Amino acid sequence: MQQLHGSVAAMTSSQWLLATCTVVNAYLLGVMVVLQRVVYPLFGNVSRVEFGAYYASFGPRIGLPVVLPEFLAFLVVIPLVWLRPSGVPAWSVYAAIAAGVAYFAITFGLHLPVHRLLAAGDNSAPVIASLVRTHAARTWVQAGKCGLLAWTTVAAMRA
Repeated sequence: MQQLHGSVAAMTSSQWLLATCTVVNAYLLGVMVVLQRVVYPLFGNVSRVEFGAYYASFGPRIGLPVVLPEFLAFLVVIPLVWLRPSGVPAWSVYAAIAAGVAYFAITFGLHLPVHRLLAAGDNSAPVIASLVRTHAARTWVQAGKCGLLAWTTVAAMRA
């Protein structure tokens, strides 16, 4: 344990940046898993009559815990292009950025159109299935990005 404490005390600012990237992205992954496994499937359990009001109250509540971290998870990685710690290959930073771009392409191209159907009050089984499926794609991209960032964090700590 003392070796870990010593390495944390000796971390460079670029290593701290990378560790922050990893933590922010891991937080987002945790949120994504809860949405995937708990929140979104339960949308189908709300009666069709009550769903419009339910969804209208859902939307404004996700800004701080979900939407803000989505953007932070993408933006916090970009400075690594210039501030990459030693021991971290450049390709891994570009791959993490590419994963963020893929995440937003899925979000804006596939996932948000399903949310428009939900906002119109449609919580039918096919719409919920599409919501869960498009969100799963985002979650897998985020999981891959987190794995890559965890690997690069370990590589930076060993360098």
